Formats: sequence, structure tokens, C-alpha cells
Amino acid sequence: MNVMTYSIQKLFLKNHALHNFHQSAANEKDFIFEGKHLPIIHQLNTEFQKQFNLIIDYDSIQEYYDQDNNSISKNKAGIDCSFNLLNAKTGNLKKEEFSIDWKIRFFNTSAVYDDFLAEIVSQDFGYYSNKIPVPGWAVCNHKLNDAILYIIPQLNKAALVMRKELKAGFYNHRFPDHNRKIAKNGRYNTISVPISWDRLTKVCPSTIIFNYE
Repeated sequence: MNVMTYSIQKLFLKNHALHNFHQSAANEKDFIFEGKHLPIIHQLNTEFQKQFNLIIDYDSIQEYYDQDNNSISKNKAGIDCSFNLLNAKTGNLKKEEFSIDWKIRFFNTSAVYDDFLAEIVSQDFGYYSNKIPVPGWAVCNHKLNDAILYIIPQLNKAALVMRKELKAGFYNHRFPDHNRKIAKNGRYNTISVPISWDRLTKVCPSTIIFNYE
């Protein structure tokens, strides 16, 4: 699979409903601003301690949702939040500015899918366009975040996935791609691949999957 140059035929796209990405982005910001992500951070801290003997330094948490140049630069690099990780027993610094990209999957219907939906093409302009498709967050080269924190609010479920493991999985053809999902967004389309949790943890062994209250 060549995720960098994949393009779909124009006629096929008529079968897919328009997706409002601006609304999705607004929903994500509301989720953060309302503090709904805090139980997830707390549970992630518990999972870090149980599995890796690490804890989050809460005083070091930085969130990048403003419109200043630093926040905009961080967001383009896939960094929505960062924090230091400490040794749970000694308090010594183990990882400075561990960075995450929030991916919150909202469902506007009664159907809720319990899987990991990885974006492989952010913008595909169609079969007849001469524009190069823009790689999605699961595979692109310019992202600098350490991990993706993927959340399904309707299930109170989250997964921390290391970005480099996920990207390597796609480039080594370790994920099935026969069930691609296409979302129309006006002039372009976004293409994603649903991945089962079992497959995700096999290909990305550092993945942490957890429920939160």
C-alpha cells in the first residue's frame, strides 16, 4: 500500500456523506475546555505507574489551544499537550515534554465503533486532480508528537499509541487496508483505516488501552 499517493475515483465519492471537519475540531476544543479530558489524564497517570513505574508531573502540563504562534506551531507538529514523566519511586525526570496529539472520535449516530480509526490521507483531491494527496496523521513525516491519545467518549475508552510504532506499522504493510473509510469534506476527501484493538497492540506493542470514569 502506498499511503502517500493513494487516490480514489471521483464517481465512487458520491456514495459518501459530507463530513464537517470544522465541527469536529470545535467539538474537540469544547471537550478540552470543559475539562472532560482530565479524567483521561488521571487514568493515564495510573496506567503509566502500573505498567512503567512512571508518573505524570502535573505541574509541567502544557496545553496548546490558543491562537498564539507557539500553539499554532505545536499543533501543526501534532502536539496538543505535553508533560514531563517522572520515576514513580524517586521522582527523577525520565522523559521531558512527552507530547501527545488528542484524537477524539465523536459519533453523531446511534452506531458506535469500538476500534482505532487511523487517518492515512488527510486530503485527497480526487482521481482527476493533479494535486498531491496530503498524508494523514497516522503516517505523515512532519509530526513530532510522541504519541496519539485516542478517545471514544461514548465508550469511556482511550488508547495511548506511540506515533513511530503506528507509522512503521503502515509503512511495513502490517495493517489491513481493505476496509478504508472515506469522509467527504467539500473539495477533498479524508481516508482512514479501522484497526482492531488486537491488531493494534500486536503491531504497536507499547500501546496502552484503558477505560476511564
